[in-house]
Amino acid sequence: MTQQQIETLANEGIFPDGSICEELIETHASWVILTEKFAFKIKKPVKFSFLDFSTLALRQHACEEEVRLNRRLTDIYLGTVPIVFGGKNCGIGIPGETVDFAVQMQRVDHQRQMDLLLEKDLVKDSDIEAIAEQLAVFHQNARVMNEPFDEAAAMEDFADLASVSKVLTENVDEDFEAWIDGWIELAGAVLQKLAWRFEERVQEDFVRDGHGDLHSRNIFLLEKPVIFDCIEFNERFRVNDVLSELAFLAMDLKRFGRKDFKGILIKKYSETYPCFRLPEDRVIFQYFLLYRATVRLKVAGLQLGEELAEPTADIEALKAEVRTLANLCRNYAWKLKAMSEI
Repeated sequence: MTQQQIETLANEGIFPDGSICEELIETHASWVILTEKFAFKIKKPVKFSFLDFSTLALRQHACEEEVRLNRRLTDIYLGTVPIVFGGKNCGIGIPGETVDFAVQMQRVDHQRQMDLLLEKDLVKDSDIEAIAEQLAVFHQNARVMNEPFDEAAAMEDFADLASVSKVLTENVDEDFEAWIDGWIELAGAVLQKLAWRFEERVQEDFVRDGHGDLHSRNIFLLEKPVIFDCIEFNERFRVNDVLSELAFLAMDLKRFGRKDFKGILIKKYSETYPCFRLPEDRVIFQYFLLYRATVRLKVAGLQLGEELAEPTADIEALKAEVRTLANLCRNYAWKLKAMSEI
């Protein structure tokens, strides 16, 4: 799909529910068309270091994988559907030439998105318990991945945080270079010291084909929580120790000022799927809290760099987000160093 085609589809398209496009949302890798009843997610013809949607066949496969993987968690994914341009008509599910594919989903009330509810302080302990129980069952049934623990790859992944050191040091706080160097050094020491336990956890089947992007924006709080939008385009991002996925969500909850939810999340999850077997597992969980916070910081740093080059958004808001994430990283690093006695 080209930008012109997507605009034509949004403005003139015929959709299965007989309604019109109410909203077109664009991200770096996709477009989403919202109608009254459905959402249609369309892959952009792009290729990055971490994903490849550059051909029609690759986009069709990615759509099918998105449906398959997310159906492990929710029934809102209805299937992969063809996008058609034929004669004077264009739309989804009509006769004509298939020009691309879309993931069709049931539309869910956007106002029930968990991050929005966290901002309004409308998330309850019972919501966290329901998410924890659902997540534990999902992880128990997810495919076990038994690749040996790769300390060097884990270190390389963490150390990629240095890629935003310059932009953050020059534009947010001059201490960022020292902070980032210190966090990377600490991560290396923990990985080296506990490599044996990381490997044992692989052998104990705690590394699973999970979600990969488990934060509050990817959860709807309905009568039953809807966890959606797991990563389909890169298996490496989706395969994690279950502690890493728990840490991702716990970190995000703390980012909204709800660190109290972490204990509820872990307690309820562990009742169904006990995943803290040794004292070292608490240290590993703390490592993952720091790692997940640094990943979010890196993403925010990259966004800041892009905005500084071509301003389109509120740069001060981005800087505020960077500072919030930096404080998380500093707190997590301080506790990790104390727990690991490094």
